[in-house]
Amino acid sequence: MNLNETKKNLKYEIKKELKKSKLEVLTNENDFLVKNLKKAG
Repeated sequence: MNLNETKKNLKYEIKKELKKSKLEVLTNENDFLVKNLKKAG
């Protein structure tokens, strides 16, 4: 495998990981908000 292909693969993998981590952060924030709403309600 040449260097350019390796770079493309790395970029793709990094983007995939970023998407996943953003989703996890959003999910955690939503859980937190829902818990607070339940306490208030």
